[in-house]
Amino acid sequence: MEKSLYEKMRTKGRFNVNLKGTYRFKDHSRPHQECRITNLSPSGATAHFPSKESINKDIPVLIDISIPKTIMHVSTEAEIVWVKQRFNELICGVRFINILSDTMIQKLIVETPEGGPSSR
Repeated sequence: MEKSLYEKMRTKGRFNVNLKGTYRFKDHSRPHQECRITNLSPSGATAHFPSKESINKDIPVLIDISIPKTIMHVSTEAEIVWVKQRFNELICGVRFINILSDTMIQKLIVETPEGGPSSR
């Protein structure tokens, strides 16, 4: 059986990052809230939300990921795949509805002098 495009992109490189972002649940009129994005790949990421949120699987979310060292951001729509409560935050796996291009990924990943990706 042949793998879907999503499965192929999911196995493509993952990057350990610590990026600032904002999010808003698609069905809510509330303004964007701050979040952090880690473990980025073209098909998804790990998103860290404040623990006061009530989040379930399959909820659509709009995410703006800040491009390091600029005032620009990458906007994407995602779907919550899994949720874990940890201390003062919710850690969620998100699957991007539209796979991020290599160009977008490269803009989000900044190499540190030590050779690792960072948002600083």
